Amino acid sequence: MCRVLLSLILCVLPGSMSFAASHAAFFTASFGNSGSVSLSLAEGRPSLDPAFDFDAVITLSETDHGGTVHYRDDGRHRASVRCAQPAMVRIRLVDYPVDVSARPGKDWKHDLWAALCTAPVS
Repeated sequence: MCRVLLSLILCVLPGSMSFAASHAAFFTASFGNSGSVSLSLAEGRPSLDPAFDFDAVITLSETDHGGTVHYRDDGRHRASVRCAQPAMVRIRLVDYPVDVSARPGKDWKHDLWAALCTAPVS
């Protein structure tokens, strides 16, 4: 039942997110005085591949310490995410295992998995 509700929420999410000026970052890496690079979830929907739970589109942007965007990648980087064990993120045809016990902020694949698979459902 939770998966059905989460799937319904994520089906509505891409439409509502398209109106936003920017997407909420699920992972940010800081590079000292150079600023930071953020990965954001532009789309998340139930996967067409039965081995995965979600198909996602990731965007990338670079900002300085003041928050000014210096670069926004126009690419649409696709990923598939499996929530159940073995948890996994697939980029192109490469499967990356996800350590679900990892701390947030250390690995972007874990944070993408967490954004999709541990979203609260009411």
